[in-house]
Amino acid sequence: MENTATENGYWKDAKGNLVAPENIRESDRLADSIVRELYADAKRINEELVKFKQHALDDIRTHLALVVEKYGIKLRGKKGNRVLYSFDGAIKITINIQDRIKFGEELVAAEVLINECMAEWTHDANPNLRTIVEKAFQADSEGKISVYRVLDLLRLEIDDERWRKAMTAIKDSIRVIDSKEYVRVYERDDSGEYKALPLNIAVA
Repeated sequence: MENTATENGYWKDAKGNLVAPENIRESDRLADSIVRELYADAKRINEELVKFKQHALDDIRTHLALVVEKYGIKLRGKKGNRVLYSFDGAIKITINIQDRIKFGEELVAAEVLINECMAEWTHDANPNLRTIVEKAFQADSEGKISVYRVLDLLRLEIDDERWRKAMTAIKDSIRVIDSKEYVRVYERDDSGEYKALPLNIAVA
């Protein structure tokens, strides 16, 4: 993949400026060549992974549909995780469904109620509890609140009517935006543990 250039041979830089070839350092030419070759390889691998995922999903869904068909059942939708094993148990393939969640305006009510509780418990509250609560409603640099930290609050058993109302408000605030399917392949090692076969370049 060559640098985007005009018909007269000029190279375009990151700002969109046209630069004459003779004004480009050899090290920059080499870096450009390496990056574009690796990008082409990565693009090809990415396309293969996309094809593999769709192929895996289609095959597993077809298999499951055939299995349940003899019981007069038809699978509907994508909900539910699936697991298939090789006959010898050495290989395991899973399909996992992960919902993407955001919070509605009810979360504001939950935060107010929780803050009321924390203000009243100021002297007696466990410092660890205060830290958990404070972090739960801290927005990141993009203004987003961590779904996991907020949902962690639901695990806390606190005997206070306002706290229970706050937990109800959190539950009512949950909105499922969409669901994403993940295909994971595992192989069993000598100790009998299943180890994931890395299909993500970041963890390979």
